[in-house]
Amino acid sequence: MNKGRMQYVYQALYIIAGLVICTLGYNIFLIPNDIAPGGFTGIGQLFNAICGINVGTVIMILNVPLFLLGLKSVGIKFTILSLASTVALSLMIDYMPVWYTCGDLVLSSIFGGILTGVGFGLILRGGSSTGGTDMLAKIVHEHFRSFKVGVVMFGVDFIVVAASMFVFDMTRAMYAIISLFISTRVMDFVIDGLNTAKAYFVISRNSQEISRRVLGEMDRGVTALKGRGQYSGDDIDVLLCVVPRLEVPRLKRIIVECDDKAFVIATDVREALGEGFTPHK
Repeated sequence: MNKGRMQYVYQALYIIAGLVICTLGYNIFLIPNDIAPGGFTGIGQLFNAICGINVGTVIMILNVPLFLLGLKSVGIKFTILSLASTVALSLMIDYMPVWYTCGDLVLSSIFGGILTGVGFGLILRGGSSTGGTDMLAKIVHEHFRSFKVGVVMFGVDFIVVAASMFVFDMTRAMYAIISLFISTRVMDFVIDGLNTAKAYFVISRNSQEISRRVLGEMDRGVTALKGRGQYSGDDIDVLLCVVPRLEVPRLKRIIVECDDKAFVIATDVREALGEGFTPHK
C-alpha cells in the first residue's frame, strides 16, 4: 500500500476511533447525568430535557445549515468529511447501546471530559470535524471581523452552561464547567501530542562555541540570525535553536558553560515538524 493510501487509512481510523470514544463519553457519563458542557451537544441535551427531542437529532439540525454556510471558507472536501462525521456522531449518540452508565457526578464530569476531549482530538487529527461552536465561530468571525473566534466559542458555551442551571440545576452546571475545561485541555493534548518543544533565542559573544557544542553534543540544528545591538551599534549573531522539552536542561547547561552572561529568550512551541521532531505527513 502506497504512502497516500496509508494516510487515508490512518485518517479514517482516527475519525472512527474518535467518534466511538466521543459517544462513550456522552452516553456513559454526560447525558445520563444531565451534564451539558457547552457546544451543540449541550444544546441537544437541553432540548432533550425540555422537549424530549433526541440529542443527536438536535446536533444534526443545528450543524447541517452551518456546514452549508461554511462550505466556501473550509472547502468541499472538509465539508463533506465533517458532515459525514457529524451525522455519524448524531446517530451513534442516539442509537449506540452502552453496557454501563455512571451515576457519580464527579466521576462523570471528569471521565466524560476526558473521553470527549480524546474523541474530538482524534477526529480533528483525522482531518475532520463535527461542526458545533468552532464552525459557528469561524462563520461569525468571517462576516463580523470584530468578533474573535475564541470569544464566540466561549459565549456559546457560557450560554449553554448558564441555561443548564435553569433546565437542570446549579450543581450540574458547575460540573459541566469542570467537564468543559478538562475536555478542552485533553483535546489540545491529543492534537499537539508529546511533541511540544521550546525555542531558544541566544545572544552571546561566544555564539560560535555555543553552536559548535549544540551541533556536536546534542545533534540539534542551530540557525544564526543576523542582528544589531541598537545601543552599541555592533553586529551580532542571534542563535535560534528548537529543542524538545526533555533536552532543555542540557541546552541551558551548554549556554551557561560557554557564556554565563548570554542573553536568552525562551518561548513555547506548540508544534515542531521536520527532522528531529514530528515528520511531515
